[in-house]
Amino acid sequence: MELVYIYPMDKSKDMQKMLDEEFWKRLGPTVRDCKAMGLDKDGMCIYIKVKDELAAEAKKLLADTAAEELKGEEGEALLKAFRDEADAAEAGIGAMFG
Repeated sequence: MELVYIYPMDKSKDMQKMLDEEFWKRLGPTVRDCKAMGLDKDGMCIYIKVKDELAAEAKKLLADTAAEELKGEEGEALLKAFRDEADAAEAGIGAMFG
């Protein structure tokens, strides 16, 4: 399952503190500036790709934070941007070692 969340810049310290916890380190979420990912919003984006049971736990933990799940067209656009970034990284590594 793939999840995308956004949160305001002024909550970055709180969110980073949470993301430094062991549960999140095991998940390995990707955090990027929203504008860098093509989203016309101020703040940060979180991309999480995990099994369904871990996704449920992640959603539960994020419910008590400033993060907001992004759904619909914006959510799909952000998912595509994160997937494209991952594909480009894989292609670059493949070219180096291919």
